[in-house]
Amino acid sequence: MNLYKYILTQVLKSITLFFVLISFAQASNIKNSATVFMYHKFGVSKYPSTSVTIDQLESHINEILKEKYNILSLDYIVDTIINDGDLPENTIGISIDDADKSFIEVGWPLFKANNIPVTLFVTTGTIANNNKSYLNWDQIRKLKNEGVTIGAHSHTHAHMPDLNIDDVKAEIELSNKIFLKELGEIPTLFAYPYGETSDEIIKLIKDYKFKVAFGQHSGIINETSNMYYLPRFSLNEKYGEIDRVKFAASSKGLGVYDFIPSNPTITENPPFIGFSLLDEKLSTSLNCFIFDMKGQVDREIFKFNERVEIRLSRELSKGRSRINCTAKDSKGNWRWYGHQFYN
Repeated sequence: MNLYKYILTQVLKSITLFFVLISFAQASNIKNSATVFMYHKFGVSKYPSTSVTIDQLESHINEILKEKYNILSLDYIVDTIINDGDLPENTIGISIDDADKSFIEVGWPLFKANNIPVTLFVTTGTIANNNKSYLNWDQIRKLKNEGVTIGAHSHTHAHMPDLNIDDVKAEIELSNKIFLKELGEIPTLFAYPYGETSDEIIKLIKDYKFKVAFGQHSGIINETSNMYYLPRFSLNEKYGEIDRVKFAASSKGLGVYDFIPSNPTITENPPFIGFSLLDEKLSTSLNCFIFDMKGQVDREIFKFNERVEIRLSRELSKGRSRINCTAKDSKGNWRWYGHQFYN
């Protein structure tokens, strides 16, 4: 009997150790990665900084339809991560900002023909003003009925961190009221105009019960991501070449936590930038680049096991600036993390 108890105890210890090791291995890395692409206009050559050519769009679609990719709705992607589910390899999501009329004329017919789920982030003030460059509510209802997910994108497309918090509240409440009137429901997904936000605004977005919110900084969504400041890869004529799409679509999340400064609208300039890596082995190949309105910012990178600290040579210029960090893992996959600052 004593021998039986001894054997049973050793077996239970082995099982416990096994699950501890498995948990540790999972905790030291990420299990989900999703690349979300962001478009604005389609075939509008007058605005190359926000439009892709039709040839570019067709090449993007031909690439992501390959068997190695899995195109899923933004709702499914974020719900899976929130609920600790499992996404398939090379998950891709598609989003459109601003509701330009070229979406229904050019973009949606191609996405629809290939059964590609799309989320359209709508700025309600643009629609209310009957701007002929943008969709109207009849067209938006038609798109919704055809399967397009509608997301919120504020009312006036303002630089939200420049507004006082009461004005931001008014933006959200008016936009929600219009959505409720025109569509019978309020969207659960939000995208910040210009990708700009702050801690105060993020709190508001949570208070108004949006499920997640998206920025406009490059990066791969994973379980370590801030669900109210999710990255997307912006595509336009200059940054819409097929090699960039392939690289982004096959990249994985870097697995970053304890990022500072936590507030996307910086209060100290230059900011002291730091973060930790779930997999400290990635620090060996890690490199980070910072760009603002003046160009690339010189920096020093200090690595302390899983902790990375970055010091800038100068203040960031007024407006938006971004940091992009990449590393190559032991399997040859590129890992990517991005963050946008505003001041």
